[in-house]
Order: sequence, then C-alpha cells, then structure tokens
Amino acid sequence: MSARKQVVEILNQIADLLEIKGVEYKPRAYRRAAREIDSLTEDLTDIHKEDRLEDIPSVGENIAEKVAEILETGKLEYHQDLKREIPIDPDLLKVRNLGPKKAKKLWEELDVTSLSGLEEALNSGRIRELKGFGPKSEENILKGLQIVKESQGKSHLSEVLPEARRIKEELVDSSLFDKVAFAGSLRRRKYAVGDVDILATADDRDKAMDQFASLDGLEEVLSKGETKSSVRIESGLRVDLRIVDEASFGSALQYFTGSQEHNVRLRQVAISDRYKLNEYGLYDEETEEKVAGEEEEAVYNKMGLTWIPPELREDRGEIEVAGDDQLPQLVEQDEVKGDLHCHSERSSDGHITLEVLVQQARKRNYRYLAVTDHAETAGIVGGLTDDQVTKHLEEIKSANNSVEGLELLAGVEANIQPDGALDLSQDSLEELDLVIAGVHSHFDQSKVEITERTVRAIENPSVDIIAHPTGRKLGERGSFDLDWEEIFARARKAGTALEINASPARTDLEDKLVKRAVEKGVKLTIGTDSHRVNHLDYMELGIHLARRGWCEKPNLLNTLSLTDLKAWLDN
Repeated sequence: MSARKQVVEILNQIADLLEIKGVEYKPRAYRRAAREIDSLTEDLTDIHKEDRLEDIPSVGENIAEKVAEILETGKLEYHQDLKREIPIDPDLLKVRNLGPKKAKKLWEELDVTSLSGLEEALNSGRIRELKGFGPKSEENILKGLQIVKESQGKSHLSEVLPEARRIKEELVDSSLFDKVAFAGSLRRRKYAVGDVDILATADDRDKAMDQFASLDGLEEVLSKGETKSSVRIESGLRVDLRIVDEASFGSALQYFTGSQEHNVRLRQVAISDRYKLNEYGLYDEETEEKVAGEEEEAVYNKMGLTWIPPELREDRGEIEVAGDDQLPQLVEQDEVKGDLHCHSERSSDGHITLEVLVQQARKRNYRYLAVTDHAETAGIVGGLTDDQVTKHLEEIKSANNSVEGLELLAGVEANIQPDGALDLSQDSLEELDLVIAGVHSHFDQSKVEITERTVRAIENPSVDIIAHPTGRKLGERGSFDLDWEEIFARARKAGTALEINASPARTDLEDKLVKRAVEKGVKLTIGTDSHRVNHLDYMELGIHLARRGWCEKPNLLNTLSLTDLKAWLDN
C-alpha cells in the first residue's frame, strides 16, 4: 500500500472509531483531511520532507503530526490505542447500513467485531432480535456484507494501472527482456483486478528474473523460478511474471489474457477445425505440427477468426462475431472530443476553478467540456439554485470569451427526486446548454418506483443525460433494481443519453449494461464526474469501460464535433 493510501486509510479508521466512541466534530475533521490527502497529485512523502503538511487544506498541526508519524514509522500509536480500546475490524464499518452506532450495538450486545462474526449473526437470526434492527435492517445489512466481501482482495483498475505501467517500464528499460506485455484481467481492463499478470520473453532468464525480483517498491518476493516468479509490491499488489519461449509468446498471451469462458469457447472452435490449442501454440490435430503460436493474431486468424481485442474476451458473442469478420471498431481515446460531466468550485464538493478546467481541457486537446455543477437539494451537496443559474451562465460565457478552440458548456447535475421531478425549475433547465439528471437519495425504492422515477426524468424534455444510472458505489452499495428493458426503450424514444460514469467509485454503467444499451440503440456518453483536477484523468477508465461494452465511435456523444453535439442537444 502506498504511503498516501496508508495515511488515508488510518485517518478514516480513526474517524470511524471516534464515532463509535460518540466523539463529536473530530471525526469530520479526520475525514476532511483524509479526502484532501487522497486527492493530492503531489507525492505526500515529498510534502512531508519539505515540511509542508500543514499547507494541505484541512490538515492542521495536530493531524499533520499524526501524518508525519505514519510516514516515518508506518503506523500511528494513537490509532493503535483506539483499536485496542475498540476491537472492531475496520472492514465491518465498510458495510452499508451499518454505521458506527449500529456497529457499537452489535459489538456490545452480540460480540460481533468482524465480517465473519457479522455473517454468523445474520445467518443465525440474532441480529433481527436486537432493538432497532428487525428483518428489513437485517436484509439491508446482508446486502451490504455481500458487496464488501465481493470487493475484498481486489483493487480498482485506477489504482493498478499506474503501478503496472511503472513496473513494465522498469522491465523494458532494463534491456533484459525482448517482449513484455500485460495479460489477465488487467489486459482485459476489468474494473476490479486481483493481481497483475505480465508475460515476457528473455534470452537470459536468470538475469531477467533477478531484475524482476529487485523491482523498485518491492515488499516481498513470494516465489522465484526460471519461468515464473511472483512478488508483492508496497501497495499490497501481487505481480506475477511468466517468461515464455519466443515461438509460444502469441499463444501464451492469448491463453493468459482471455477469460476462462472465452478460452473454453476458443478451444471448442479449435477442436471443430481439427486443431489443438494450448498456451504453447495451435497444433494440427492429425500431424501435431505447430501452425501458430509466435503471434497472437495468427492464432485467431488460423481458426478463421478476426483478432479479438482483449476487452471483448468474455464470451459475450465475440467469437461468433469474429468468425463473420463483424467485430465492432472499438472507440479510441483520441476520438473523444470532450468531457460531459465536471464540477467546478460552484459545487460545494468541487475543487476546480473554471480557469483550471480550461487549462486541463486544452492539455487533453478537448474541443468542449461541460461544467455540470450540482443543483441545490436537501440531502445532497449544495450548488446551483434557480436564482444562481443566470450567474452560472454568465461565468461560463465570460470564460469562453477568453479562450479559442475550446468551448465550455454551461450545465447542471440535477437531482431526480423520489417522484421523478427535478430540483430546478423547467425555465432554469431550458436556459442551460446541457442537463444531467441523477438519483442521489431515497435508494431503497422498489423496482417499479425507481424505474418510474428514472423514466420520468428520461422523458423530461430538458434532460439530456441520465448520470450514473444504476446508482452503485463500489464496495458501498449495489445497483438499483431497474427494469432495464423499459429504461432502454424510453431512453431511445426520448433521445436521452445514459452516462458511463468513469469515477472509480462508481464505474457505472457496468460493461454488460453498456453492451445492452449499444444493442438497443441508446446513446451513451462518458463523464468523469470530476470534482478535483486529477479526476479528469478518469476519462481513460471510461473509455476502457466503453470498449468492454462494445462501444464504437457513433455510440458516444463525446466523439461528436462541437457543432454536431450542439445540434444533438438542441434536438
């Protein structure tokens, strides 16, 4: 775990433990500090070395001293004291619908202090008997427990990619490897990655493995051999390296990239064509002659298939389509012309000025960027009111007057209220260039209620995009139980786009629903939901998600020219 992540985790755990103790105010201070540190683009260790910890917003003298102790010793005595006083596993507090007060009650009355203890108490029915819980509470906690368990042992792609790329670059720069490539779920760009698989070729395997076993940021060598070695780096991530023969590199890359289901189907194709396929190559069944293996493309081509992009290798029809040479031309990063979901300082949780948004958009060669600050609604972050929309428009217009080759779009992220109405008047919505609407509260509605609520927003003539449509937050809450056939049908008829929210906390729509939306002819858009400068980099994650959902350039609003986007918005 990186130093920054460790600090953030400890500060959040302190906040949780203090809440369990019933301490007021301090938990919020620790959470604010954790958020600010987590959003840093500068190395936290460097900030500490330069004695600038107190320059970080929300980090005062007291918290700065604690951060310094963590950075210098790897732990915090104050944190250890709290854990001894309150022996509740931090993972228990990640369970949605189980806040500090309920966790405290479970600990004091049922001696539940861990996920396994919680599961046992749920299965035995002991929780529903507690005052303040009941069957409905038990059901909600069980759902929350399942979500936490599913996320354990995996890291988000956003955390893994930078580390993996650093390691790959180090191996390539050593000049001891001829070929180096990612494999596994990382190469398929799944949002949750268990470990990093790297495939390589090398003339001197011993030296190559020695290089791998001495990587920068190494925490532990788990195993070391001539053809496979495994290490754990400081972030906690496991990295596996396989060195294969040059003649088998392509077949090995295919074998270690595809999902199990994809590989089973591919072997069935090989058998039907009288071949044998394994990690060493593609062989003629009768003569046992190797007919492909050095190049991955040749393995597919020899079986009459177009090479299948790694993101599609999930056995969702890609092999059949590849046999007809009808694979989609997946969207590329350079085809994206802009970001359609960003927040400025006008959102109370936004930390980006318009000037910085302009700079960042230019840096990315965007032609447009939508500033979609939150509308003000009870229960969520504050933001635009009807009275402030005009000022918002004026600020965007003023910013546009000072730039060329880029246009900021004045937008809003409105809240879809429980009955489907929005929290801004129709007059205000019609003034804006772009309106995104999303559900931010009342998540426990029935399937019928949440579907009707969303459909009403879809059919609102001022709404252009439905934000984070499933409402899920990874590791925190699951997706809404929506009638997707109804959602897709109404969205297509109304001409309302659905968002692929690229924020790692959401990753919403998930890839399977993206693919279904594409098949139903529903327009999609990628939004980073940026609240801080570094969030704008999430666009890459959104593109990976779009590609896994079979998105082509015409499926995404972000690929339109500014003129065509405006025409679509005005339609």
